[in-house]
Amino acid sequence: MEGGMISVDRWARGSQAYFLTHLHSDHTRGLSSTWSHGPLFCSRTTAKLFPLKFPDFNFALLRVVEIGSWHHLSLSSPSSGSPAPIQFMPIDAFHCPVKF
Repeated sequence: MEGGMISVDRWARGSQAYFLTHLHSDHTRGLSSTWSHGPLFCSRTTAKLFPLKFPDFNFALLRVVEIGSWHHLSLSSPSSGSPAPIQFMPIDAFHCPVKF
């Protein structure tokens, strides 16, 4: 995305929204219980498992998104500062358990 507006499985500062695909250690490297850089979007299954890996995390930062549904965000364009609408649909790669 333009100017790092979103980050997927990357946890450095500077993005406006962060997406966690699943909780395998290669996807959470750099994420910790003290992380606080912005909203973190994840599936319901990942959100349910999240406290097991990050017990002291600020869970108010988690945003649960439904797999297979369209979601909308409005971020600020780094170049103009004007709203930049983002639409996304999480898909299930059948890489992790669906039910918890």
